[in-house]
Amino acid sequence: MDNAILITGFNGEIGRQTLLALSKKETLIIALDINNPHIKYDNVIYIKDSILNKDVMKSIFNDYNIIEVYHFAALLSQSANSNPKSAYEVNEEGSKLIIQLATNHGIKHKSFVRIFFPSSIAVYGPKKLKDAKEYDIIKPQTIYGCNKLVIEQFGTQKYEESIQLGFGIDFRCLRFPGIISPYTIPSGGTTDFAPQMLHAAYNNKKYTCKVDPSTLLPFLSIKSTIDAILQIMTIPHINSKLRAFNVEELSLSPKEIVEELQKEFPKFIVDYNIDSRFQSIADTWPENLNCEEAKKEWNFVNNHSKNVMFEQYLIPEIKKNYGKH
Repeated sequence: MDNAILITGFNGEIGRQTLLALSKKETLIIALDINNPHIKYDNVIYIKDSILNKDVMKSIFNDYNIIEVYHFAALLSQSANSNPKSAYEVNEEGSKLIIQLATNHGIKHKSFVRIFFPSSIAVYGPKKLKDAKEYDIIKPQTIYGCNKLVIEQFGTQKYEESIQLGFGIDFRCLRFPGIISPYTIPSGGTTDFAPQMLHAAYNNKKYTCKVDPSTLLPFLSIKSTIDAILQIMTIPHINSKLRAFNVEELSLSPKEIVEELQKEFPKFIVDYNIDSRFQSIADTWPENLNCEEAKKEWNFVNNHSKNVMFEQYLIPEIKKNYGKH
């Protein structure tokens, strides 16, 4: 039975870049998504299906010796709020199924299956925090935040049971802020205004922002996101009962993002049409995240600046990305 890595939701914003990074390994990859792949890699077996298909998910763990799981399949914040039943099924039931199958697989093979789960700043609430720590008030105000918190807790519980048993799963989780990518334009998330602005500025399109210009939120570039995922999944042991860690690069408001983009794209125009659905969620998410636990456990580095994020990475990369087409 071949060793293999399972990645779900590989067509999404984070999934796509993670698959690219993992494809450089020699290990076989099983990639599952409800849509067909945009790019195909030689060492990847593609499966077009849903994580809710129990028979397919069981067959993956039966047919391959899954040693790592990267679980990205999910409905994002605004989509989840619009479809609470689907969000519960995908974000909670689907995630629990994968964690349980991985746990059973580890027990069967007397090993630990390492699992990465992307959580979110949506687990915070009900009020906006400054310098939010992992153990601060966690009362999510959205369906999405509740879904994420349930899986953080379920994965941590299964990890603790596995430690007692001596095998099962090694659950590892990052609480992601807003993510800005020069490669994809996401939708369905509350912080998606940031990458949408970047792409609109490059394409000389006017942008209407649904969030107040002064609203501060934490962000991470997609490059730093993938680096953090690979870092947390590479270290042999995390000697902490804490399994969900904060990561961020810097805190930004829509106004600050526009100012950075206008340095390179001076004709970029933004107006504001505040949408209460977006604003009410953004007002319960932290202004910034305390990342001391991540720094302590695996030397996570977040001393970046607007210059590093925009001038040295996002703007050069978006030019390269569109130059390919």
